Amino acid sequence: MRYGNLLLLFFLLADSALFGQTPVKPIADGNTKFLGSAWSSGQNLNFQNYWNQVTPENGGKWGSVEGTRGVMNWSNMDAAYALAKKYNMLFKAHTLIWGAQQPSWIANLDTASQRQEIEQWFSLLAAKYPEMDYIDVVNEPLHNAPNGMVPWGTTVKNVDYAKALGGAGSTGWDWIIKSFRMARKYFPNSKLIINEYSVINSSTETQNYIKIIKLLQAEKLIDGIGEQAHAFTTYGVSATTLKANLDALATTGLPIYLTEMDIDGTTDYIQLKEMQRVFPVFWKHAAVQGITLWGFRYGLWRTKEGAYLVNQNGTERAALKWLKAYVNDTLVNTKSITVLASDGITTISTKGASLNMLAHVLPANTTIPNVNWTVSPTYMATIDATGKLTALANGKVTVTATAWDGSGIKSSTDINLYYQTTGISEKALAEKITVFPNPAVNGNFTISGIENIERIKLVNMFGEKVITYDNLNQSSINIQVNVPEGIYIVNLSDGERAVVKKIVIKTN
Repeated sequence: MRYGNLLLLFFLLADSALFGQTPVKPIADGNTKFLGSAWSSGQNLNFQNYWNQVTPENGGKWGSVEGTRGVMNWSNMDAAYALAKKYNMLFKAHTLIWGAQQPSWIANLDTASQRQEIEQWFSLLAAKYPEMDYIDVVNEPLHNAPNGMVPWGTTVKNVDYAKALGGAGSTGWDWIIKSFRMARKYFPNSKLIINEYSVINSSTETQNYIKIIKLLQAEKLIDGIGEQAHAFTTYGVSATTLKANLDALATTGLPIYLTEMDIDGTTDYIQLKEMQRVFPVFWKHAAVQGITLWGFRYGLWRTKEGAYLVNQNGTERAALKWLKAYVNDTLVNTKSITVLASDGITTISTKGASLNMLAHVLPANTTIPNVNWTVSPTYMATIDATGKLTALANGKVTVTATAWDGSGIKSSTDINLYYQTTGISEKALAEKITVFPNPAVNGNFTISGIENIERIKLVNMFGEKVITYDNLNQSSINIQVNVPEGIYIVNLSDGERAVVKKIVIKTN
């Protein structure tokens, strides 16, 4: 027995330490709610290290499996199903009946033939994958149904094969009811789900959805409610509205699944803030039993919008780091920040020169150690997202670093911008330069002390130019103008600073 136990232990370890593999522990491991993702070949790398539920993105759609009538391509579905079985993940099929991505050839069949093909589709799927935990039976019945409707974003009608399932019928939704009856017949051990988008951002759509759900409940055909929760559903919608509509769905007594969630973010900070705002609404809700992200790696369907959580180079974005810590209740917030220049210098002595600012964040294991940089006053200097401070003018600026994690922690330091200029300050200009005589008789006067002045412009009280002198290189200038009596303004500039002098011109 002792030898047998040792041999068993050897084989248990064979897949991990002895062969250099790290034991898999996805983000929501041990949690009562699952956290999964859509799967495709582009999303496969290290999938099992993050997620404990898998939905084939396109591989399980009828149009992908049977693009040619009678020719079944199960390759992507097989790969996703095998991954789920290997790592003991929950598996959800997506999707049986939908107005989009159905086989194009079904449009050319009569109603009886369509019905026969639907039955075959269900039966073949059931025979090949007998252990599917969840199934999206009908997808997007309100917005993209297979009943000849014109879905949002297009002018082309969907194929109307809903007639093969009874069409609208007496309930208005007979085709959905028939789809679920068939699903219950062929998949008696799977949890059957209806799936839709842009529901929880609208109380009207939520109530419309509930009407369909109750029809299915009347025959005990449905086991869960799917709401896609794409970024275009949640962005700009208050947490209060999202929760209120989840509450309304929960009154049905059915569990809710966020089936295709994504969080856009063209910058890490934007995505993090939206993840922090939206995800807790879902994760904390008592009726929500699982969340599926619609991809997580660069190359997903909303790459342009920045919805990926893992960069193209494999590094994790801030939103993913926060998500992992939040789900596991291991968030560590910023306690303090120390702001300093990278080389310890607190002065920039050349206009246009830069200084790299650093933010030392404590504790060292802060989940999100990133900061936002600001500088004040902004006309004196700029600072970019990396903390690069660039001088624009003489003076003193305050540089501030503010924590990303919502802790409210910030810290500031002053940087002096004292660099030499080719000109002189406003005060020096004003004190050194003289205009005489003043009043000037017949427009005849002299301006002295202009060694550093590049331009002189005389204007009247309406701002209209009288005369301009450019590219000066002299200590004084005699001016003769033939203008009406009145008050005039002399504008003097050294290229960086400017002062004005007032002169009164009168005639004899």
